[in-house]
Amino acid sequence: MARKSILFRRLGAALLALLLLPATAAWAAEPAPAEAAPALAIYTTGDMAGRVGETDPMTGQTEENSYLKVASAMAEERQTVKSALLLDSGDAVANTLVSGSAADTALALRTIGYDGLIPSVEEFRLGQGHRAAFFRDLTQENGQGTPVKLISADWMDGESGQNAAQPYHIYTRQLEGKEIRIAVVGLGTLEVPQSLPSYYYSDSKFGHTDNTGMSYAWEWNHWIWPQLEQQNCDLVVVCCHADQETLEEFAAQTAGIDLLVSGHGQADMGTLENRDGQMVSWVSSGGTTLTRTEVILSDNGTPVIGESQLLRLSDYENDPALAQATADGQKAQQARAEQRAGTLSGNWTETTASATRQTQAADLVARAMLWTSGADAALITNGSLGYLPEQSSSGSGARALSLRDCATLASGDSPVVMVELTGAQLEAWLEVCAGRYQVDESGRVTGGQDADFLYGMDYELYVGGQPGQRVVNLTWQGQPVEGDRTYRVILEESHLYDDEFPSCTILWSAAADMQYAATGGTMASLLTAFTSRSGAVVPQRESTWAVYAGAVDSPMTRLGFVEMLYEVAGQPKPGANVAFADVTGSDAVVWAAEKRIVSGDGKGMFLPQMEVTREQAAAMLYNYARAEGLDLTTDGSAVNALSDRASVSGWAVTAVDFCLRNGLLEPVNGQFQPSATMTRAEVQRTMEVLKTLD
Repeated sequence: MARKSILFRRLGAALLALLLLPATAAWAAEPAPAEAAPALAIYTTGDMAGRVGETDPMTGQTEENSYLKVASAMAEERQTVKSALLLDSGDAVANTLVSGSAADTALALRTIGYDGLIPSVEEFRLGQGHRAAFFRDLTQENGQGTPVKLISADWMDGESGQNAAQPYHIYTRQLEGKEIRIAVVGLGTLEVPQSLPSYYYSDSKFGHTDNTGMSYAWEWNHWIWPQLEQQNCDLVVVCCHADQETLEEFAAQTAGIDLLVSGHGQADMGTLENRDGQMVSWVSSGGTTLTRTEVILSDNGTPVIGESQLLRLSDYENDPALAQATADGQKAQQARAEQRAGTLSGNWTETTASATRQTQAADLVARAMLWTSGADAALITNGSLGYLPEQSSSGSGARALSLRDCATLASGDSPVVMVELTGAQLEAWLEVCAGRYQVDESGRVTGGQDADFLYGMDYELYVGGQPGQRVVNLTWQGQPVEGDRTYRVILEESHLYDDEFPSCTILWSAAADMQYAATGGTMASLLTAFTSRSGAVVPQRESTWAVYAGAVDSPMTRLGFVEMLYEVAGQPKPGANVAFADVTGSDAVVWAAEKRIVSGDGKGMFLPQMEVTREQAAAMLYNYARAEGLDLTTDGSAVNALSDRASVSGWAVTAVDFCLRNGLLEPVNGQFQPSATMTRAEVQRTMEVLKTLD
């Protein structure tokens, strides 16, 4: 409420000044003065996940949001702001395939000049030894930089039951000649028991004994606030490592808080209503911003929370001094990333995952997820996958798979969980996924980075179908998926935050499993375990899925026919990038042109959206058979037996006879009907027959 009243007062003062201007004054006489820097500001970060280097040690990709950027941002802010308070709301460290300590993160926090850290789940994922070392590096008086206060009101010593860190700390800052007392409270560990195996925190307990519901609000109302009320603080800041929904519930049950700092979710800010109906400011850095919240004096001289801003870290340069200080640690992680995780053998031709078609690279990740969890099926978001680096040209065809390779392919950073879903829920979700694709002007399926593919079950998606008719032939182990039957499905936990994802029960979490907890329980963690224990991994496909542009019963287009023919051929990489002026980005069409399976209209056009006729299909099938060296024996007897023989174009006679003799196309009541179109189901049958020809 204080923020709104201040805005209105400022606006009123500006309007009054305008009214008092002389009548002859020009509106644009002078440029408006630059906004004055705040005298006192509270800065926060959170969910930084150990991003200290210029690049990600696992993938080699540039870090757009890192502590190096925070260092530059704070150096710039301190040049103008008179007094600052800098806090990190937790999950400051990383637990990846190559990490395991957090010395560089501690060095970064100390060098930047953080005042406090509120530990959360990732700090405890370090394990007792690495966690103790991290906290010691962070808080010791000696060493580079300045000590950082460790603040946690809900972390207890396992033996004594007493607070293992300061529950709150009162900082003093100057504001317009006044000493301001700001209490910072840390709430960030109540999620630990649900997120980690007890091995990782056997020396600790979380929440006070009577807090049976493990509620942040209980900690505040029954323990923290009664103490703080006696401390004569001017402002109270609570760092509560929770998402916005939990933060809203916390605010609605509490009072006495001036600023709430969230720990999960995207960068955002706003106000929440507290128990007394007052509005409380809140900020979330989202791991991508530095939040800045002004502290100002009201008209009666009382310190109040002013405006907040989100300073995008990607807008800043890396701090060179901090980059140099952490360089050795980053090089060590990069070296570990090259360690062998397993071996790939065989011909891996599809090393890049695709949102629109099934690939060997995506199959590998899905197989790993099923193998490690024992689930019935795996749901994987296309955007969570990357690529496998090119194979070496060794004579054996085998190549080492490094930790970096695993992280590059399985690039999603969300923990993996196994849930229980009914067949009806699975089909409904695939319907949602079908709606996340588009069809471009040439008829190709595009988009789908935010859609899932389902591995372990066979199915087809028809993007152009009517809602409720986009998922076809959904089967599991050769039988139709039953709507009321439950299936165990493994997926990234981030699915559960999608508003369209069905409600479900979590059966298992990799992040809470002893085998995978230390590395975050991500897809990369599971892939590493799979490849290291399976010997030489070869390309293998245990289920199939496909995405098509039209509806299942719609006529097949020329583009669609060629793409299905391309799948039968094994999707070889063509030599060129384009073959016709009206088709771009289709390897299938370029391949078909190079193999002389198609020739277009003679004017440089392929006509991709034209419906393929039966005699056009026959010609393409015949040309394919010739390119593949199949037996082309034909004597014309099959085509001559047709009652509509005269309707078959001269250029198609031999091809039609070949297709009829080999069962690729069938007559209809003694006729071939050369100008008739084919549905996708008919073409699918044709392709299955084509696969059997030698």
